[in-house]
Amino acid sequence: MNMLTRIKQLSAIGLCAMVVLSFTPAQAGKLKKWIDENGQVQYGDHVPPQYAKKSSQTLNNQGVVVQTRAAAKTPEQIAEEQRLAKLKAEQESKRQAQARKDRILLDTFTNEDEMILTRDGKIQAIEAIIRVTNGRIEKIRQRLSLQKKRAANLERAGKPVPASITKLISESRGQIQNNTHYIENRKQEQQAIREKFEVEIKRFRELQTARQNGTLDTASQ
Repeated sequence: MNMLTRIKQLSAIGLCAMVVLSFTPAQAGKLKKWIDENGQVQYGDHVPPQYAKKSSQTLNNQGVVVQTRAAAKTPEQIAEEQRLAKLKAEQESKRQAQARKDRILLDTFTNEDEMILTRDGKIQAIEAIIRVTNGRIEKIRQRLSLQKKRAANLERAGKPVPASITKLISESRGQIQNNTHYIENRKQEQQAIREKFEVEIKRFRELQTARQNGTLDTASQ
C-alpha cells in the first residue's frame, strides 16, 4: 500500500468520525452513508430521494456499518434473475424426471439380457399382428380380383355393372388401403421400440457402471 492510498483511507476515516461526532446520540444511530452522482461519499440522517434506489449504509454511533441496503434492481436485472430461476427450475424438473426413469429402469430389469428379451418380445408380438393383417389384405385382394372380373365380363357383354359390384370394388380398395396404412404404423411402432430400448440399454449400462463405482444417484426430491 503506497503512502497516498494510506493518507486517503485515514482522511476518509477521520471524516466519518467527525460526521458521527457531529450528530446527537439519537441522530447518530440513524446516520446514513451513500455515494452521490459525483462518486463522493455523503452522510446524513436520511438518504435524499434521488439516491433512494441506490445502495446505502446505516452507521451506529461508533461509525460502524450496521446495515447495508442494496441498490434497487433494474428491470433488466430482474428479468435476467427470472430467466435464470426459470432455467434452474426446468433443469431440476428434468433431473427429477430422469431420476424417476432411472429408478424404474433399475427396478424393472436386472441385466441387459432381460431388456433384449423384452424388446424382442414386443417386436415379435407386433410382427404377428402384421402377418395377420397381411393375410387379411390377401383375402381382400382375391375378393377384389373376383369382383373386377365380374365387372369386366359384364362390360364385355355390353351389360351395365350393377351398383352393388361397383360399391364392393370401392370398399375392397379402401379396406386394402386402410390395412396397408395399419401395417405401416405397426412397423413404425416396431422401430420406435428398437430406438427406445437402444437408449434404455445404453442408460442401463451407465447406471450399472455408476452403481459399481458407488456414484449411483436415482433419488428424486
